[in-house]
Formats: sequence, structure tokens, C-alpha cells
Amino acid sequence: MRVFLLLVFLCAPAMGHQFTPTYPKVYPSHLPGISKVTMELFNSRDDISYYTIGVFTTNWQRVPFATASKILKVKYLGRETVDIYIRNTDLPKAVYICSKSKTLSGQKQVAVVSSKICSKLK
Repeated sequence: MRVFLLLVFLCAPAMGHQFTPTYPKVYPSHLPGISKVTMELFNSRDDISYYTIGVFTTNWQRVPFATASKILKVKYLGRETVDIYIRNTDLPKAVYICSKSKTLSGQKQVAVVSSKICSKLK
């Protein structure tokens, strides 16, 4: 049984998405006291169309941030650029910016694996 499961996982295609840059630069924004990070998400999964964005500390606690939408709809093989705004007071705590694929309930074909990609700020 173990050999069978190993073969299934080895033969299954690896699917994920890209969230770049890996080490993003933080720039001042047009608002005082706010910094901006620009990220790009590329959807290479034909079974996923929605992704969430999050900012985290080294202990994976959430850091408050703002963006046009915390849930992005990205078509298969599509790219989406997202600007993430973080208060300068929260910036020392912010270490990771992550994107995570979201599955929709009620779909004919439900994705088995959710992918999460993180970029490190520091």
C-alpha cells in the first residue's frame, strides 16, 4: 500500500503558482507613515482562480496591511500585480508576504492541494 501511495504522489503533476519577487523591496508610498511593496502573482494552475494575500511576522502572526483586494481573481496563465501597503509602525514586525490558493465549494472538480507561496521582506 505504501508503494502504491508513493507512486501516486510521484506521478502526480506538481502544480503551484508564482509570487514574485522572492525578496521584495519596501518603498515609501504617497501616503505619510505608510510603506509600499509591489508583488506579482502568476497563476499556473488551471483548477484555481482565487488567491488570498497575507502579511505575517516570524511567528506567523498576522500583520495589518491594506491592498485594493485581499482576494485576487487571476485567470489561468494570467498575471496580477498587487500593491501592499504597510504602516511604518508595523513594518519592523512584517517579515513574510504570502499568497495562498483558495478553492471554491460547489465546483465540479475540486482542487486537492492548496499552494502557499511566501516572500521574505528582511
